[in-house]
Amino acid sequence: MKKAFGVIELLISFLLLSIIIAGFMHMTLIQMQDGQMKHTRLEDAQEQADQMIDEIQNIKQKNLEYEKELLND
Repeated sequence: MKKAFGVIELLISFLLLSIIIAGFMHMTLIQMQDGQMKHTRLEDAQEQADQMIDEIQNIKQKNLEYEKELLND
C-alpha cells in the first residue's frame, strides 16, 4: 500500500509542477530574437501576430487587385 501511495504523491507533485509552469508560461512568452532570449507578454505577442495577419491580408488584397487589372487590360 505504501508504494501505491508514493506513486500517487509523485503524480500529484508532477501535476502541481505542470500547473505552476503553465501559469508562468501563460503570463510570459519566451521569444528568440537576434539569438538572445527575450521575455514578452502574451498580449504583445498576440498583437504582433495580429499585425502580421493584417499585413498578409493587405498583400493578398493588393495581389487580387493587380490580377484583376491585368485581366481587364
